[in-house]
Formats: sequence, C-alpha cells, structure tokens
Amino acid sequence: MAQTQLLDKHAVSRAIYGSVSILAVLLVMQSHPPSAWTAAVMLFGTSLAIALAETYSETIAEMIGHQRQFAARELAAIWRRTRPILVAANLPTAIVLLSVAGLYSVSTALNVAEFAVYAALFVWGLRVGQLMHDSWPRIIASGLATVAIGVLIGLIKVIFH
Repeated sequence: MAQTQLLDKHAVSRAIYGSVSILAVLLVMQSHPPSAWTAAVMLFGTSLAIALAETYSETIAEMIGHQRQFAARELAAIWRRTRPILVAANLPTAIVLLSVAGLYSVSTALNVAEFAVYAALFVWGLRVGQLMHDSWPRIIASGLATVAIGVLIGLIKVIFH
C-alpha cells in the first residue's frame, strides 16, 4: 500500500506539472490561433517534450545518485514516469482534435481545452488533498490551491498581453 501511494503521489505531481505546462502553451495559442492540425501537433509535441525532458532528467539524477550506468530498466522507468504527464497534458490535444473533425472552431477548441485544464488541475489538486489530508475542507482547499496556479498563469497572460 505504501509503495502504491508513493507512486500515486509521483504520478499526481507529474500530471499537475504537465497540465500547468500545457496550459501556458494553450494561453499563448489563443492570441493567434493556428490551424486545428497545427494546434494539435504543437500541443502533443510540447507535452511529449516536457514529459521526456522531465523524466529523463529525473532518471539521470537517480543514476548519478546511485552511481550506476544507464540500463534497459531505465527505459521502462522513463516510460512509467512519462505516462502521467502525457495523459494529463494531452486532454487539450484531444479536444483540439475534435475541431479538426469540424465540431467547432479552433478558437472554441482552445477555450474549451483551457477550461478542461483548469478542471483537471482542480481534480489533481483534490487527489493531492486526499493523499495529504483527512478532512474535506483541506482536500477542497488543495484542489483550489492547485487550480489557482493555473489561474495565476492566465492572469499573467491577461495583464501582460
């Protein structure tokens, strides 16, 4: 149980990291929306680059800390660590891909994707709260604090744009 919780904490922190990172990209895209395909490729490519860079650097740090060489098991660890970032960060990619199908405009897709990221941040924050606290007020406060990070990014864009 303790190891499952530890992995869950790491997965949640990576999902938050991926969501916040992709939110910044979404906010920039809204100023000058690209085509639907370009937006989807940019979002997926960004999330993949973020996930691989974060997990690769973490793996390298562990290898240096334990003074061991890179081995095949590190590839499996990198993939395992990459999944939460990719899953969380690619919700907006999926939403933008629906605009490729003509369900709505790219601009609308970017707005819906932004809202989805805020909602995901709240949910991930609730999960952090569940892992750290026993009381519902603290769990909800954790969700609100996590979504506040995303809102801060949005406010910075509004203030300086």
